[in-house]
Amino acid sequence: MTLRDALGLVAMCLIWGFNFVVAKFSIAGIPAWVPGFEGSPPIFFAFLRFLLLAMVLAPFLRPMPKDWPRLLGVAACMGGVQYALIFIGLQSATPSGMAITLQLGVPFATLLSVVWLGEKLGPLRIIGTVAAFTGVALVSADPANLTISLGLLFGIGAAAVSAVGMILVKKIDMKPFRLQAWIGLLSAPPLLALSLLFERGQIEAVTGGGLLFALALIYTVGLVNVFGHGVFYHLIQRYETNLIAPLTLMAPLSGVAFGILVAGDPLGWRLAVGGAIALAGVALVAARPNKALPKAPLAREEAL
Repeated sequence: MTLRDALGLVAMCLIWGFNFVVAKFSIAGIPAWVPGFEGSPPIFFAFLRFLLLAMVLAPFLRPMPKDWPRLLGVAACMGGVQYALIFIGLQSATPSGMAITLQLGVPFATLLSVVWLGEKLGPLRIIGTVAAFTGVALVSADPANLTISLGLLFGIGAAAVSAVGMILVKKIDMKPFRLQAWIGLLSAPPLLALSLLFERGQIEAVTGGGLLFALALIYTVGLVNVFGHGVFYHLIQRYETNLIAPLTLMAPLSGVAFGILVAGDPLGWRLAVGGAIALAGVALVAARPNKALPKAPLAREEAL
């Protein structure tokens, strides 16, 4: 890998990792950043994200798609439904816990490929899948006190939904930015409808975040989606997936670090041990791509 590509990979992972903290601020507020700001309604924030994404990538909407049923499924799984669950979960979950939990999308997709496509799993991928779920269970549940994080349960649901999207997207022949543009356009209207139905005080909440909230929204679209995914697609076109996929685990690792250092997440033994087990398991699975799936025109999203 060239030095330029290596630096791009590191920058991409750091941007994606810090976005867990940015999203937490946008949804639940971080008192040290904007005192008194308690965050925006999660579904409304998801609407704003995809509306801005569609506006930024509007030039890529042409020509009109042909496979509408599958595109609608991808938009729901990799767009509106997934992010609504993530942002609802972030109201109570920590950025570091969510960064780890969302990595379950990889083993979930592997299990779905077994059921839907007849994929055969070798011993290492079986071990990796079991380790990933075990690690996340340790992070999200506290057996001693018989409690479980409701926010991370939403994260697990989001990972499962994204796994369905990973399967569906393999069948769509669309360029990455064009697909992102359509995901944004198709996700925004139903998210707005859901927000108007279930949430209140959206405008007041958003304006309470001031300039920093606006910058957070720009960050999550401009740097995370446009720059981050642009770098990622460049890398997967030049290098083998089993090289790039494990390296992108720097994103959740940096998400954990930023969560602890910036958002003040507690570093307990369950987060440290469970996170290490989960990410090691995901690395084992990611390093051995599914053989039953065709080569994808769009690789999976690696981060929030």
